[in-house]
Amino acid sequence: MFTEFSYFSHPPTMRLHVTLVLLCVLFPKALALKCYQCIPELYKSCKETQTDCPDQCASKTIFMNVDGEKQEMHTKSCAEAEQCVTGSLNLGFIKMTVNSECCSSDLCNSQKVPVLPQGSPNGKKCYTCTDKDCSETVSCEGDQDRCITAAVNSGGVQLTMKGCGSKDLCAGDALSMKEAGLIGDVSCCEGNLCNSAKC
Repeated sequence: MFTEFSYFSHPPTMRLHVTLVLLCVLFPKALALKCYQCIPELYKSCKETQTDCPDQCASKTIFMNVDGEKQEMHTKSCAEAEQCVTGSLNLGFIKMTVNSECCSSDLCNSQKVPVLPQGSPNGKKCYTCTDKDCSETVSCEGDQDRCITAAVNSGGVQLTMKGCGSKDLCAGDALSMKEAGLIGDVSCCEGNLCNSAKC
């Protein structure tokens, strides 16, 4: 037989317990999410720790090929939705991929994510820069469907970098571009050679 439950007819300790259970069920985001954190400096290894995150956990692998010299960096950290990007970049002498996996349960970012496979030329071309000459072109690969122009400050010198990039990297936040090595004003456009040969 069904017995009616009256919240106020029970002792204060039971009412407190019921209230806490309801808070946990109805407001799970109010509780801190535990995530692994490991952020190496300049492609060195790091010590993995645990931290509280407000939104999501992330595991990310960045791969760079700079004039044939290849480097991999694996990071684990907190992330917001716009930081969970996967994509690639081709600036001529620099090719880079970012592969991110985000999740929202405690310590769910324990695994390293694999390096994104290199894409084949997709027929699109964008302008690229060598020193101060931005009239050369580069062939876009895989998911690279945008042309990128970035004004980068390197050691007090203003440089212009151009090339191909994927939609996800262009739509991501400034931190994603920073991880891609682009610190400064970044703009993306659609269309073959839309990023202009001018520096």
